[in-house]
Amino acid sequence: MLAILENLVFLLFELMRVPFDILSGTRRRIYQLSRPVDAPKAVAWAVVSANKIKLEGPPPMELDTDPDPSRPGVFTGTCQYGDRQLKFAYQIIAETPGEALTLRLLTDECDPIYQFGSDYIGAVAVAGDDKQSVLTESCELTHTKLATRLLMPLTILRSFYSLKWTAEARAGRGRNGADQVRTAVLTGALTFASFAAIFDMSIAIMLVIVVLLHEIGHVVAMRSVGIPVRGIYFIPFFGGVAVGDGFGKSEAVRGFVALMGPAASMLTTGLFVWLSLQAEDPFLSDLALMSAAVNGLNLLPILPLDGGRVLQALTARLPPRASRAIHGATLLFGLGIAVVFGDYLLMAIILVIAPGVLLAKQSANQKAAPLTASETLWLGSGYLATLTFYVAITVRLLNEALAAGGS
Repeated sequence: MLAILENLVFLLFELMRVPFDILSGTRRRIYQLSRPVDAPKAVAWAVVSANKIKLEGPPPMELDTDPDPSRPGVFTGTCQYGDRQLKFAYQIIAETPGEALTLRLLTDECDPIYQFGSDYIGAVAVAGDDKQSVLTESCELTHTKLATRLLMPLTILRSFYSLKWTAEARAGRGRNGADQVRTAVLTGALTFASFAAIFDMSIAIMLVIVVLLHEIGHVVAMRSVGIPVRGIYFIPFFGGVAVGDGFGKSEAVRGFVALMGPAASMLTTGLFVWLSLQAEDPFLSDLALMSAAVNGLNLLPILPLDGGRVLQALTARLPPRASRAIHGATLLFGLGIAVVFGDYLLMAIILVIAPGVLLAKQSANQKAAPLTASETLWLGSGYLATLTFYVAITVRLLNEALAAGGS
């Protein structure tokens, strides 16, 4: 739990200082993370200094670079990120074997997704012994876009944990089922506490139940299409996420996995409604309403909600400009909803992902296979049917609650 809190504090701190940097004109920024690694120092060094390696996810990354004989210290090749193969190039500018490594990212020779800013310098250092180690990763760059200011904290956190998890896996101490359960319990407890601080105890209990059942739907969908599942993670003040190794190689798979969270929860929502009618229990009635409302809201076509993921799949065949315009409109709508309801975490998440959605340029080999006509029909129909179900259930339960309160 301590690591989770440290990472949340790191993200919040970095995001909070963005407006101050803009107002003060600060463009050059250093980001740094240091965490213990459950692997010997030699193993950790072998991972961070490798020019060919498959890194743990989610999603997994595979670095495949070779020395450039015409330029000392320069390595060029590709980085396979999920199902996307990206050009990647860097130059080693300082190295202390077994201890530290400093490199410069050659952004002009990299895929546009790696053009974080100008003069990007990255460094890693490893300390420890033959049992445990401490890994420190830092990067320094000059920001040229607002998007990089928002995305860099997430980028370095993602990069750091890829190295950490890979070193631990090589040492035979990788994450297992027990680790996944422990992480779910710890993050669930933290999320429950955050809900209890805002609402009362019974609402906090209902929210955690609804979120867990929702994420189990995603897990079942991932396993049914062959995506390895990393686990379920609860997010304080927000909800949860089911994490897998990759997103799927087709938009049909991605849309199916996104839709199955709320779609599978139709069964439990219906069960709660039936039980509440049988027992006339106010808690069950409230649980049914909570399940319908939460899953219905999650189907709004706004990234990063499941409805936004479904919309992303459905619009994959459109020209990039048209797709970005649609998502831009829905993100703006989502930002308005977050402001109206005072959901500052959703607001922050939308602001962080918006630049990546609106400014990203994808090459042909980065795109998943688009939906066929029949796949578009079943995904669109499934989305509308699921959304209609939750709207109908929510309206009915609200009317019953109002009628009971007025009688």
